[in-house]
Amino acid sequence: MRHLVLIALVLGLTGQVVGGSEPDKNAPVAGFGGFPISKSLTSMWLAGPDYRARLMVYFHGPEGWHDVKWKVVTHLEKGKPAWAEFRSEKVTLHLWMDLDVGDVEVQTRKFSIIEANTFLVLHVAEPSTPQKIIPLGVFDLPSSAGEPASVLLLRANPDLVSRIKKEISGDSGR
Repeated sequence: MRHLVLIALVLGLTGQVVGGSEPDKNAPVAGFGGFPISKSLTSMWLAGPDYRARLMVYFHGPEGWHDVKWKVVTHLEKGKPAWAEFRSEKVTLHLWMDLDVGDVEVQTRKFSIIEANTFLVLHVAEPSTPQKIIPLGVFDLPSSAGEPASVLLLRANPDLVSRIKKEISGDSGR
C-alpha cells in the first residue's frame, strides 16, 4: 500500500470557494495529485478548485523507482504561478503553471498550455541518461474528486495509452 502514499490533494489554499454554479475552467491552480500507474510509471497533476486537472504528467523510470518516501513541496498562491514538487533522495518531480500567460513547466522545460496539457517524462531516476520530455497533446482532463485524474484520463483515452506504451518501448532501444 506504499504506492498509495502519493495520492495528495490540497485545496482551499487559494481562498477560492467551490460550489454554486459551474466551476470556472480557467480558475487558478488550487491543488495537485499523484498516483502510481504501474511499477515503472507514475503520474502527477496540478488541479483547479473543482478538482479538475489542468496539467497532467506521466513519469517513467526503472521498475520500483517511485516506491520511495516522498516529500511534497508546493506553492499555490492566488494570483501567482503555481508549482508542486514530489522530492525523494534521488529525484524530484516538478510541475509549474502560470495560467495568466498560458505557460507550464515540466521538470525544467517550459511549454505552452495551448500546445499540450499532457506529457510523458522518460528516464526518471536514471542518472546516466538525460530525461526526455514528450508533449502528448491537449486533452479534456478529468476531475479527481472520485478516482485519480491520471487513471481516468487513461481509461477514457485508449489512444493515449497506446502512445505512452509506444514512446516507452521505442525509447528502450536508445
